Amino acid sequence: MAKNSSVRTGGPARVRLVVLDAEIPDGDLASFNQVLQNALRGPGTTIVQQRVNGVAAKTLTHQPATEIEGQAEEVVDDLEEEVDSSPQPAKPRAKRAQPKSPNVVPLDMHAPTSLTTFAQGKDSKTQVSKYMIAAAWLKECRGIDAVNADYMFTCFKSMGWSTNIPDFTQPLRVLKAKNKYFDKSDKGYAINHIGLDFVNKLGGSNGAA
Repeated sequence: MAKNSSVRTGGPARVRLVVLDAEIPDGDLASFNQVLQNALRGPGTTIVQQRVNGVAAKTLTHQPATEIEGQAEEVVDDLEEEVDSSPQPAKPRAKRAQPKSPNVVPLDMHAPTSLTTFAQGKDSKTQVSKYMIAAAWLKECRGIDAVNADYMFTCFKSMGWSTNIPDFTQPLRVLKAKNKYFDKSDKGYAINHIGLDFVNKLGGSNGAA
């Protein structure tokens, strides 16, 4: 129990009693003094301590209620800014459309000059050379200037070359963009003179007797 009294000369004495009800650890005088000081402070003062979701909080101690209200609003503003500035989750990448499965097109593979005869003696070990041989044969022996995935797939199936290619158009795109062996047209990929020169350098006689 603590007393806080004030005496006025020439008038009645005024006494105010403040009753404390607090649990203080045994022998902890510092805690008792802090509680006593808080109880004896005049009206209009308070202690505010705020912590929200583990975010560092502001402590407003022994200030008038109007100042405390203003600073409490600042605490809320700071918290809102921290929430707004949090990194946004990355947008998931759009799934790339699966390439269309190629189809076999009607071609006479065995009439002179057949693809087998045209490719005889040529180095056809790589996928690039196979694409180029097929495109050159289609142009020179079948009069098909522009090819697509279906034409390539048909030639590969006829020759017994592996068709384990996820996207049959992808090599054509690379050979056009990187090697400049093809020109793009509205009908597909047309082998040009640079591409034909590459095929001639693969060996063989292009089926000539």
